[in-house]
Amino acid sequence: MQSEKGIENEKMEMMREYIKAEIEAGIQSIEKNIQEAINLGIAAGAEAGAAAAVKAIEKERKKAKKQQYDWRYRNTKLLLRHYRALNDHYKHAIFDKERAAEEYESFNDIMEAMNVNISDEALYIESIKRSCARTKIIMSHVNKMLECYEIMCSKSRRKSDARRWRIIDGLYISDLPMTAEELAKQEGIEKRTVYRDVDLCISDLTVLLFGIEGIEGL
Repeated sequence: MQSEKGIENEKMEMMREYIKAEIEAGIQSIEKNIQEAINLGIAAGAEAGAAAAVKAIEKERKKAKKQQYDWRYRNTKLLLRHYRALNDHYKHAIFDKERAAEEYESFNDIMEAMNVNISDEALYIESIKRSCARTKIIMSHVNKMLECYEIMCSKSRRKSDARRWRIIDGLYISDLPMTAEELAKQEGIEKRTVYRDVDLCISDLTVLLFGIEGIEGL
């Protein structure tokens, strides 16, 4: 028959095993929780990384769009600034039969092909004049869009729109060029308003010349 001391020792041993099992279970639970936390951290990190990548891509896309718009805006400004010289060349240039295939190019195709750093205005204008066929396509499109813009401005209920047409016509289009000072005096406005109207006209014409791609922010 087992003695009381033996029974007590057995109870103590059972208690030790129980406590040991609880400790091991607790450690396993802690490790499990730690691993789950790590997994959640990895998932969150991956999600944050993906979100950051999407944000970076979107930022670059907007930057590229802005650069494209700025390029088209500058092209419109240059075409308008040199309109008289280009239009005169277009009217008197002899058609280049060897480059007749260029007749099938579009305005946007030609402008995209010239998508270079336009720091030298003279070189830019000469590159347009280099081919009679391309000059014809460019200036035919420009003249048509200017006609549309004149009609839009004349039919507008806002007096400022009609004024803006008179300003770009006097500065860049009319056979009798006027200065910003002369136009400001004629229109009864400040000289800075003349330049502000010109900027707005160029924005409008950029849309007409290049279509939806000429809209800022799209």
